[in-house]
Amino acid sequence: MTQLLDSSPNIRFLERSMSMRALRGILFFLALVIPAVLHGQGTAAQSVTLQVQPVTKLGVSGNPGALVISDAVAGVSTMSVQDNSSAYNLTTNLDNMKIVASIDNPMPAGTILMMSLASANGTSAGLVDVSNATLPVNVVTGIGRGAQTSQTIGYVFSADAEVGGIPSQTRTITLTLTN
Repeated sequence: MTQLLDSSPNIRFLERSMSMRALRGILFFLALVIPAVLHGQGTAAQSVTLQVQPVTKLGVSGNPGALVISDAVAGVSTMSVQDNSSAYNLTTNLDNMKIVASIDNPMPAGTILMMSLASANGTSAGLVDVSNATLPVNVVTGIGRGAQTSQTIGYVFSADAEVGGIPSQTRTITLTLTN
């Protein structure tokens, strides 16, 4: 009987039909899965917003040494001392900038405090009297875009020979990079 069933054309047809359905099912499954696997890495997109804002940065290397007048030249009515030991750095992406200086308290009568700033990318005003500059005064003008490093800051402190002794005092000089 087994032989009859095996050789029956209907059985063979059913077996072939089931095999074809299984094969079609497997092919259908693979047709769905293979593209998903192959393209499973996918892509993604991002939107990046970019902007450059105005930049004006100014920094100093520290304070100058103490400006102490302790000697004079005989017959000269003005005594002075100078210091060029500090420096400034700046970065700006704007044109026609300037550095202004101001002092927190005026200097004592008979004394003068002058300063100068070197500039590789602007025009230095040379020695500028900041003795009474409680309002800002220009020390460098015409600064263009870019960076400047290690630009010398110089101070000259002078006193008339008639000025008696002045005890040690401190003044704050504020430098501002502005337009």
